[in-house]
Amino acid sequence: MPIQRRPKPASPDEFIKGANLTESVLQHQIEVLEQQLQQKDGHEQALVGEIEQLRSNDLDETERQLLKKQIDELREHLKQNQGSVEYPVADIHPNPKQTRQTFKEEVEAMEQSLQKEGQLDDVMLFDDGTLFDGECRWRAATNLNWKTIKAVFVSRPENDQTLRRRTYLANRHRRDLNALDKAASLVAIVCDEISELKPDEISRIVNRVLTRLKRRKQKLGDRLHLQPQEQQRAILTQFELEPVEIQVFLILLGLQEHPATLNRNVFPTLSLTADLKVAVREKALGCAQALVLNRLTAENLGLSEQKALQLRSEGIEITLANNLSEIKAQQWVAEQKKQLVEDDPATQSNGARDEQVDHILVAVQRLNINRTAISMKQRQELKQALERVLQML
Repeated sequence: MPIQRRPKPASPDEFIKGANLTESVLQHQIEVLEQQLQQKDGHEQALVGEIEQLRSNDLDETERQLLKKQIDELREHLKQNQGSVEYPVADIHPNPKQTRQTFKEEVEAMEQSLQKEGQLDDVMLFDDGTLFDGECRWRAATNLNWKTIKAVFVSRPENDQTLRRRTYLANRHRRDLNALDKAASLVAIVCDEISELKPDEISRIVNRVLTRLKRRKQKLGDRLHLQPQEQQRAILTQFELEPVEIQVFLILLGLQEHPATLNRNVFPTLSLTADLKVAVREKALGCAQALVLNRLTAENLGLSEQKALQLRSEGIEITLANNLSEIKAQQWVAEQKKQLVEDDPATQSNGARDEQVDHILVAVQRLNINRTAISMKQRQELKQALERVLQML
């Protein structure tokens, strides 16, 4: 099948070319055509607006289905008004503002779908061949050595910052991003809007504010990210935050993300070692398991960087091969630390280790207190219990 390029949109000049009309009739025909073109463009923009409105909210299953329907309607509208074209796969390039960087499993599934059923939905491109929607389809087609892929075209947003934000919301609601992709994208969005901030400052600002509030026994409220922006601003102002802190929090809240949840479950992935980040994105290692394996650093273990890297590599392979849960991964890491201690001559010189104490150590290491809602009273009781155990040793 010959390669087709994007058809040129109809214009008033082409419409009247060669027509033998009086000036008044000619002007009328031009006005009619321009109105038709504006109506088509208006319908497209209305659909885009409805889609963006849906993307900006937390969606239940019914709303997710509505979002999918609106995107399908936009795709069909574009096909009807400009036609679907066979576009060269090699001329397509990914969106540099793409939120999602982990595609392995979805691309493999898409390859099977393309081979079995063919391409069901067109990819959406900007005029220069940059992807707006359909990266998994494009990656799968590339892997299958397809020469062309069906495509329709949409207008590019007014700036890259808007594009990054819309791409984030699209991925957030249509399929969950993993924590690493989410963290990297959120940092980029904040830096887009506050250019003077460096990427590594974002998570530190969030952690600093939350630590300060905790010390003052103040809370943001569990549903702050669902409140109108003016109410969010009013609440943040009450906490006497610095202007840049308020700005960072408002950006995150405006993306329907709660800073406390990000600080607990998302931003920690930014500290993953380079090899673990690669494993998450290219080998589908879970972020929770990656954070557990991230404890196997040279500094924590008293090993060389090379040996720590080898131990993490072993952990990655074992976790993936055995589909280890987060708890199982914690157990494996605890066993490695225990083995290292037992193999340490300095430790052995202190005499035999007590097996019961080792069991207690492993049990304590398995605790994930940061993800548990613990009252102040319970914290105090836990502290006293541990102190009593230490006194008995």
